[in-house]
Amino acid sequence: MRVRYGFHLSIAGSVANAASEAASKGYGTFQIFPSSPRSWSVKEIDAVDAGRFRQHVKNHDLLPFAHIPYLCNLASPRDEIREKSATMLAESMRACARLGIDGLVIHMGSHLGSGKSAGMKNLVEGICDALETEKSTSILLENSSGYANSIGSSVEEIGAVIREVGSDRVGVCFDTCHAFASGYDLSSPRQLSRLEAEFEKEIGKERLKLVHLNDSKYPLGSKLDRHWHIGKGYIGFDGFVNFLSSEVFNIGTFIMETPVNSATDDASNVSALLRVLDAVELKRRRTPNKE
Repeated sequence: MRVRYGFHLSIAGSVANAASEAASKGYGTFQIFPSSPRSWSVKEIDAVDAGRFRQHVKNHDLLPFAHIPYLCNLASPRDEIREKSATMLAESMRACARLGIDGLVIHMGSHLGSGKSAGMKNLVEGICDALETEKSTSILLENSSGYANSIGSSVEEIGAVIREVGSDRVGVCFDTCHAFASGYDLSSPRQLSRLEAEFEKEIGKERLKLVHLNDSKYPLGSKLDRHWHIGKGYIGFDGFVNFLSSEVFNIGTFIMETPVNSATDDASNVSALLRVLDAVELKRRRTPNKE
């Protein structure tokens, strides 16, 4: 299995700059916002810029992903927000198609107190409409950290949405920090086995297209979405070794959304990930074949 890792990169100045940066740093994958994360409007990408992006991706065998701006909330009970979110989703999918990006990651949103059933119904309708409108981009549902009124903090909820949508163009982006914050103990072999079984039953590992590999700044079950450096948070080095020993979750495609601060930087997180992967391989060699 080929391992691809990378980071969320800026598109400031040019979308193609992100692909160029990924190539220059030796990443195999990367993630971008298709537009400003602080604006509802998705600016149409210049054809020349899109062409340069595609060329960098092709020349350096990169696997790009996009992440919809955080303003998007298809689960909202407010008509105006749902309409703006639906427009943003459709425009983001068109931007991805222009760039040759197949996977658009979306947060499943908040029902804002209207109840999970109502929020999930709105979310499903929004996704179905988008898939009907835009034919060439897949949507990847990202698990949430379990904050108040959120949709998608459990594997069961994500699976229910996927079944209701009923499309092969809906996959999953699994965020380790969010999962840990919502109560899934990725550092426990027993708990990870239960999570694997739940994921296979409710979703199916073939739908897992991307892993957001982030440590958690806060303890298990905190409900706080605070990413931290690989091995330096509450999941910890051994926790990541446990998680990436999984046949379900180690798909070899990892985006890190770790902060850059006085604690460490992107290069240090790459080094930490490579140490984890070395430890995973050593662990597998030492584990007797069960067959």
